[in-house]
Amino acid sequence: MTFSNPSRWIACALLLVTGHAALADAPPGWLPVRDTNPFALATGLPLTPALPAPGAWQFDTTISVANTELRQFRGDASLLFDAETHETRLSAIHAINARWSLRASISHLWIGAGFLDRPVERFHSAFGFDNGDRGLLGTHAPQVEVRRGDEVLYALDRGQSGVGPLLLDLTRSWRSGTRGVTGISLGAKLPTGSRARLGDSGSSDVSFSAFALLPVGERLTVGARAGLLVQGDNRLLGDTARDAVPFASALLRYRFGQKWSAVLQSDAHGPLYRGLPEFLGTAGNQLNFGLIRHTGGAGEFQITLGEDLPALRTSDIAINLTLRLTAGG
Repeated sequence: MTFSNPSRWIACALLLVTGHAALADAPPGWLPVRDTNPFALATGLPLTPALPAPGAWQFDTTISVANTELRQFRGDASLLFDAETHETRLSAIHAINARWSLRASISHLWIGAGFLDRPVERFHSAFGFDNGDRGLLGTHAPQVEVRRGDEVLYALDRGQSGVGPLLLDLTRSWRSGTRGVTGISLGAKLPTGSRARLGDSGSSDVSFSAFALLPVGERLTVGARAGLLVQGDNRLLGDTARDAVPFASALLRYRFGQKWSAVLQSDAHGPLYRGLPEFLGTAGNQLNFGLIRHTGGAGEFQITLGEDLPALRTSDIAINLTLRLTAGG
C-alpha cells in the first residue's frame, strides 16, 4: 500500500489527539472539503465557511484521498487520467470577534498509484457495476495526459508531491441566536505550488460568496452558500481556463445526541475549463456523506465519503478525514 508520508504521520496524529480531547459540544458547521479533482484543487475554489466562537482559534487538519481511472474525448481534445491523489491540508481560523473571522489554509498534494484500486474494484464487483473497473485502460499509474489536437496541454507519468496553493479568506457574519448565522466571505488564492507537479494553477484568484446556516428544530441544521470565483492567469491547461466560475453548496446536518452528528453536503461549481472533456470542461458536483464524533470542547473528528456527480464521468471515490480543534473563546 502506498500512502504519502505527510498524510501517514498526520493520520496517526489524528487518532492519538482525538482520544485526549476535552468533553463538550462542538458548534454545528460545514465540512471543510473541496472538489478532489486535482485540476480543481489547483485553483482558488474556496473552502466552506468556518465559524468558531467569538475570540476563539480553530485548527483543521484534513486528509483527502481520491482515486480516478478514466479516458475521455471531446472534439479534438482528449484526457487520460489514471492516478490517486492525497491532499493534506492545514487550516487556522481566528474569530476576531462575533462578526469577523480570518482563515489561512495551506496544503501538500501527493499524486501516484495509491492503494484504492483494489477496494474500488471490489465495490463495483459486489454491486455489479462496470463503471470504474480497473485495468481497462492498459496504463501504469500514475498517468495523466491532456491533449488538444496535436498539443499536449499537460502530462505526468511519475509520482509527484509538493505544496499546494495558499488559501486566505475574511468572513463577516451576523449571528442571530436561535435564527442561525448569515454571512459573506471574501477569499484569495496565492500560487505557492508548482504547475508541473499539478499542485497549483499558477494564478492568483479571488472569490466572493454569501451563506446562511439555519437551525430547524433542536437537532437539524440546514445551510446554503453561493459565490463566484474569478481566476487570474491560470495557465495549467494552456488558455482553456474560464475567467469566472460560479460555485454553490448545500448542507444538512443532524445531531443524534451529545457525541454524534451526520452530515450530507453538496459542493458544486461551474466549468473551470473550456473545450475539454467532461472531467475538466463541465460543471462539477461532489456529494459528501459525513459522520462526526464530537470529542468535547476541544473539537470534533470527521470521516467523510465523497462521490462526484454524475458518477459515470468523474472520480470513483473520495475519502476525507478531519480533526478540528478549538482553543480560547
